Amino acid sequence: MGAYAGIVNLVGDACGFAKAMGYPESSICVLEGNEEKIKEMFPETYSNLVSCRHNRDKRSVSEYGMDLVASWLFEDFIMKNLTDNGLDVRKNGTDRDREILPSEGVSPASDCTVVVDGKERCMEIICDYSGWWRNTGRVDLRDRKYESLSRENSMLLGISFKDDTYFLIGDMGSVDALYIPQHKPYGNKPAYKVTVNDSDFKDIDFVEMAKDIKGSM
Repeated sequence: MGAYAGIVNLVGDACGFAKAMGYPESSICVLEGNEEKIKEMFPETYSNLVSCRHNRDKRSVSEYGMDLVASWLFEDFIMKNLTDNGLDVRKNGTDRDREILPSEGVSPASDCTVVVDGKERCMEIICDYSGWWRNTGRVDLRDRKYESLSRENSMLLGISFKDDTYFLIGDMGSVDALYIPQHKPYGNKPAYKVTVNDSDFKDIDFVEMAKDIKGSM
C-alpha cells in the first residue's frame, strides 16, 4: 500500500480532505491523478513533477504526484491531531505551502517544528502503510535524510497505520544507522537503516503522543 491508498483508507475522500486543509488547486488536481489535466491546467506543476525523477523511482508522473500529496496529507493529519491535543506544531521545510516543487527545490529539512515553553525542536514525521517496520525491525531513510535529521538533532515520529501504532526517537543525533549504498526498494539509491524494536511501538493515542513529544524536548 502506497501513500495515496493509505490516505484513502484513512479519510475516505482524499481530495475533500485536501480541500478542507486548504491545499492549492494545483495539488488537488495532482491528487486526482489525471495527468493530462495537470499538464493542461498546471503546466509548471507538471514540469516540476517530471523533474523529480530521482524520487519517483518506477512510478509514473501521476502516481508519484498522488503519493507525494498524500504523504503531505498524512503529515497534516498527524499535526492537526497533535495540535488539537495541546502541542504547538508548525510546518517546516520548503514544501510547507503544499505546492509541488522542482527537484532542486526539495529540501531534506524536517517536516515541522515543535515549540514547548519557548523551546523549539525539529521533528520528522514518517508513515508505514504495510507493517514493514514491525515485520523487519528496521526503518529505512532514503538518500541523506538521516544525515540531515542527525545534524538538526531532530525527533523522528513514525506512524504505522497498518496496526495503529507509533514510535518516537527523541534525538536522531544520538542514533546510529547503517549506510546502504544501493538500497533495492529505493531503486538502488542510497539509504540509511535505523533499527527499531517491537517494544518501541505504542498504540496510537494522540494525547499520549503529545505528552511523549513534550517529554523529548
